[in-house]
Amino acid sequence: MDYKTMLQLPVLDTNEVINILQEIADIERKEDRPRMPKVTICTHGDSATGFFVNYDAEKKVVFLCDIYDRDAQFQYIAVHTISSISLSNINKYGYLLSKGKIPFTPDSSEIPTGLQLKKDIKALELEFKDALGKDISIMYKHDGTPEDLDKYYASKVISLLKETLSKIASDHLAKEAFTAAISTVEFALGNKNTSTLNKNVVALTIDITKGLKSFPKAITLQSLIEKGL
Repeated sequence: MDYKTMLQLPVLDTNEVINILQEIADIERKEDRPRMPKVTICTHGDSATGFFVNYDAEKKVVFLCDIYDRDAQFQYIAVHTISSISLSNINKYGYLLSKGKIPFTPDSSEIPTGLQLKKDIKALELEFKDALGKDISIMYKHDGTPEDLDKYYASKVISLLKETLSKIASDHLAKEAFTAAISTVEFALGNKNTSTLNKNVVALTIDITKGLKSFPKAITLQSLIEKGL
């Protein structure tokens, strides 16, 4: 993040910051190598530093952790005692802190090529066949050549489909209904989460209006699919 970008960031209260940290943590924990936000929290009488792991809104407690010489350290902090929060390790999440002033731009290393998307889709088709015992075709529907941001979101949809597949395959009734009704899964990016079934083709639309935040959870996507079976 450069200096000019930082000047666009608004003032946030600590509760807003905690909710954003939770959103970042939820995204990162799904990655192969999660980079959790590093925070220093000052309370009315002390301070704590560590990697943000979770926030329990019901208990009003923030959970931090760190490791020193392979020895884990955990800290549980009551939200009402917090006076300030310092953040680091969150460069790519400036857009979440900006209240819409900074557009989301994925890191170039996270943007797959068109060829990589095709390979990932083919790998997922093989996983479908192994898990369901049936050939299932997967298609990414788009107009023209996808932009970098579209390819980024498409790669995340593939991960979402993989997680959803795992849930369907582990449920005998869901697996039976899915394999009997579906031979092709089409997905597209849009402004709402929908699932429609027409002649053995289930067409999914994944909402990207709020980035990954508007993506459905795997259990929600499974429910959307099953409602049409």
